[in-house]
Amino acid sequence: MTKKLYPHFNPEVHKIESKIATVRTSHHCKYNINYHIIWIPKYRKPILTGKVVEVLKAIIEGQCQEMSISNLALEIMPDHLHLFVGAKPTVTPFKIIHKLKGNTSIQLRRCFPDLKYLGYKQHFGSGFDNLWARGYYCGSAGHVSQEQVKRYIQEQQGKDVFEYDIYGCPTELKGQLTIGDFTK
Repeated sequence: MTKKLYPHFNPEVHKIESKIATVRTSHHCKYNINYHIIWIPKYRKPILTGKVVEVLKAIIEGQCQEMSISNLALEIMPDHLHLFVGAKPTVTPFKIIHKLKGNTSIQLRRCFPDLKYLGYKQHFGSGFDNLWARGYYCGSAGHVSQEQVKRYIQEQQGKDVFEYDIYGCPTELKGQLTIGDFTK
């Protein structure tokens, strides 16, 4: 199958562990919301190669800036892409994915007319309406586990510091990482 053809998304390359732990600030809140998003071309055709990759990266970077979301990592394989973004609480994952898939589809097919036919050599009919498959994967990622949130809520009386673990954090640092005073 295709599992051995392409390397998997590698969080270590992009230093995701440190980016997950970043608490961002807005006018009235502090937040840490990260999404790992994956989507594929229609019929999982391996069309994301060559110049298409460069243009796709530029389009996604521009769309992320326009939506005010942080592009933490992006890896494009010939038949799928992984995107890791940090978003504000007001931006839903559906809005992010809908806008990215829609804009990239339109702009890529303007730059590369053959993508309208998904790489098929014979161009029958008017082509395909969509570049991307309908579905997608979206997983949320943060730096606090469910057990730690429960413990924090249960121990809230008199406790002013919230301890947490960062994914992939060395064991000698565990217990030293805290979230405390949010008034700064």
